[in-house]
Amino acid sequence: MSRCANSGVAGEVDRPTRVRWLIFAVACAVSWLLYVHRYAWGVIKPEFRAEFPHLSDIDVGWLDSAFMAAYALGQVPSGLAGDWLGPRGLLASMILVWSAAAAGIAWTGGLFWRVFGCRAAFGLAQAGGYPIVSRMTRNWFPLVRRTTAQGVITAMGRFGAACASPIIATALMGWCGLDWRTALYVIAVPGVLLAVLVALWARDSPRQHPWANAAECQLIDEGAVSSPAASRQPRLARDHRAYLSLGMLLLYAFASTFQDQLYVNLIPEFLRVGRSLDPVTMGFFAPLPLIGGAVGAIIGGVLNDILIRAGVGRRWARSLVGLTGKALAGVLVGLSVFVPDGRLAMVVLLTARLFSDWSLPTQWGAITDMGGRAAATLFALVNTIGAVGGFAAGPILGWLRQNYDWTGLFFGTAAMCLAAGLTWLFIDCTKKVLDD
Repeated sequence: MSRCANSGVAGEVDRPTRVRWLIFAVACAVSWLLYVHRYAWGVIKPEFRAEFPHLSDIDVGWLDSAFMAAYALGQVPSGLAGDWLGPRGLLASMILVWSAAAAGIAWTGGLFWRVFGCRAAFGLAQAGGYPIVSRMTRNWFPLVRRTTAQGVITAMGRFGAACASPIIATALMGWCGLDWRTALYVIAVPGVLLAVLVALWARDSPRQHPWANAAECQLIDEGAVSSPAASRQPRLARDHRAYLSLGMLLLYAFASTFQDQLYVNLIPEFLRVGRSLDPVTMGFFAPLPLIGGAVGAIIGGVLNDILIRAGVGRRWARSLVGLTGKALAGVLVGLSVFVPDGRLAMVVLLTARLFSDWSLPTQWGAITDMGGRAAATLFALVNTIGAVGGFAAGPILGWLRQNYDWTGLFFGTAAMCLAAGLTWLFIDCTKKVLDD
């Protein structure tokens, strides 16, 4: 039983325990591995396609989309399950399933529907990752420090994406001489270990953790708004302004994920075709925006909490960070296409991604503010709309490139950045969509 239960006993230890930092480390590991596994498909895809040439470009395109479609469909069910069942057991199960699905590609024999099934299972399992981790941070961190923690957790995902190619292609397949199948098996092992770690060490709240004392529970509860109806199921808010904020938050998620597809799908081709870099140079410079995004996520989380502690208030602290980040990113994305040197263009895009991603912890913070006890469900809804934006970006960005070359594609991306930034003028994170 947790020592939080003894909070009313005289003589309780005054110094808070630090179990929350163990949970923080686990959440960072989840975020990092989630993106290593997510980017693994793109890393092994050249070898996969060489071995199974019967799969056409359209076939492989559907395999790419299988993840995003399943990821979108799984968001709300996963968020609801996280709110109702608690984060711990569900998160451990999801890590185990997505690790098995990532490695399962090696067992498909290149048969389309088998690969499609693995990709879909992978998307469904990963769908609940961030909604559930978001719920964990709400349960384990005080309000004035929560966004900083969320920013670092987000940054670890960006670092994981940047690490996927060096780990899988350079280290495992290059230096170690492993084939793509064995490389997938190797990266699945940390997933199994992490699932066990979450099941053994994590708890849904500090009051359930045997290592957390009353002082830590009290520290985590500082700034929380108590409700006499906390035992009831959350109900829809009566304030119509909450729904305007929710609508703008969903529009932000759509636009933000849309513009993110430039970095996910098109930067390597831009460097190879648009700026004539050789494969080795491209491989070195293409991950730079991801590193910028990781740094930006940390800065954004710290900025949120500094502004809140300075008395700006959550509403404008979050809106100022979100607006300035996306607006500056949009300007830099638009300018980058005029830089003739691909390497220098990546430096500009690194800066653009830094500003763009410092709004990510702002999004996390707004969701936890607006969702209350149903934060995982709201996070899932926002992620669903974001996934729709990512799905729509493929054909639209392709049309822009086909008709207006790289300039049109980058300008279209910049416009979506600016649109995402403007939504923060209307998002009031203090208006809860669900009343506790």
